[in-house]
Amino acid sequence: MFRDLRAKVSAPRRVAAWILLAVLLGAAAFVLPRMTPHPAAQRAADVILWSVLAYLAIRLVSFLLLDPLLSQRKSATPGFARDLLVVALYLVAAGGILREVMQVSLGQLLGTGAIAAAVVGLSLQEVLGNLFAGISLHLDPAFQEGDWVEITGNLRGGPGRETLIGQVGAMTWRTVQLRTENGDTDILPNRVIAQAVVTNLYVPSGFHRRTARIIVEPRPDLHVAVDKLALALAGLPHPAHHRPEVVVHSSDLGGAVLEMRFWALGFRHGRQGTFQATRLAATVLPREGFRLMGPHGPTPLVDSPDSATDAPLVAEVVRQLGLPDRWAEELRPHLRRRLLAPGEGVIREGDPGDSLFAVHRGELQVVHPEAREEPYTGLFWKPLAQLGPGQWFGEASLLTGAPRNATVVALTEAEVLELPKAAFETSLQREPELLEQLVDLMDQRSHEVPGEPVPREGRRLQWARQVRAWFGLTPPS
Repeated sequence: MFRDLRAKVSAPRRVAAWILLAVLLGAAAFVLPRMTPHPAAQRAADVILWSVLAYLAIRLVSFLLLDPLLSQRKSATPGFARDLLVVALYLVAAGGILREVMQVSLGQLLGTGAIAAAVVGLSLQEVLGNLFAGISLHLDPAFQEGDWVEITGNLRGGPGRETLIGQVGAMTWRTVQLRTENGDTDILPNRVIAQAVVTNLYVPSGFHRRTARIIVEPRPDLHVAVDKLALALAGLPHPAHHRPEVVVHSSDLGGAVLEMRFWALGFRHGRQGTFQATRLAATVLPREGFRLMGPHGPTPLVDSPDSATDAPLVAEVVRQLGLPDRWAEELRPHLRRRLLAPGEGVIREGDPGDSLFAVHRGELQVVHPEAREEPYTGLFWKPLAQLGPGQWFGEASLLTGAPRNATVVALTEAEVLELPKAAFETSLQREPELLEQLVDLMDQRSHEVPGEPVPREGRRLQWARQVRAWFGLTPPS
């Protein structure tokens, strides 16, 4: 109501009102004693004068001292601390005016008002409970404005416990305001917060582990499902030291419970990761032949499309590798076809590898993790390169057996062809003279490592030795 009234009243009218109020108070303080010699009038004038001076002094102290100091506090809301200090200053000023001007003994006043204070205290126990709970929350700052918190307790006065997750919007002397993920604002009394279990989802800062579970049918090759799902989860943004993983957690509904574990930076990053992990699990496992378990038994599998490889694509990859055209027909029967869902990991930096990939359709990205605060605090993929149909990657692992040097994630629904080392090995051993062409290819695709300058000829010799050792080729005499 007062906010609406302030918006409706213009600034000049508010200034005129303040001037009129000052004139009335000045008249009451200086003109009233001259109009009548009665002691009560003189005392009323002194009370008005000292009250105005105390008000101005407190406002000055707040502006020059309290506001600059409390604005630097990060552990709790400055507004609540300021209100407490200002109220304390007003109480001190009121006590001084009563004692020095009104000649009222504060001890006698407090003694005679003990019964009245008890009655008021009982009638205001809810308000006082919220007040003192707010003071305790301020003195022990477990969270601050902007933090995401999880509150578990008897929040609505019902018989059971419930959990509420939201972002702290404001902390006052009476309530804590939470903005939920749905955009609603829940206002909880401070005493409810003080009696509940509060988990700060932002503090301490850093990575927090999140989990999601899914149930699959029990099979002897369950380890294959674990490996497939773990590779798919490489599409979740993660640093090298916090990789997503999958473990067999327990059994339920006649199936095996797979627990997907990943690390999140911030609450909303964790929620997005949970959604993506669940989607990938529900997409990848049925596609790979593993049925999910539910209350009514296993779910149906996804029909796989024709696995025949595309001959023109294989010929184009062979041509780009600088190999003879006849290799296309030799390699084609050995190629493996992989379907990819959006956000699914294809290869992960640091993993062992011995194959090359060619993009048949869709878009892929070479990515690197990057922490950001927009659109929310979390870890995001920073694109380094984009791969489309006809392009290929992973040649270093195919030719030398080196670990993957980058992470590749499907940007859209995609399909790639995988060329394993076993298919490549027979043809290369038959024509070892093509080794130099492969070294030229690696030289074209390589990048200098900062801080480790290696001459070009030294790199070529090193790669040639690695390729010969990896494929078991005889060194030239």
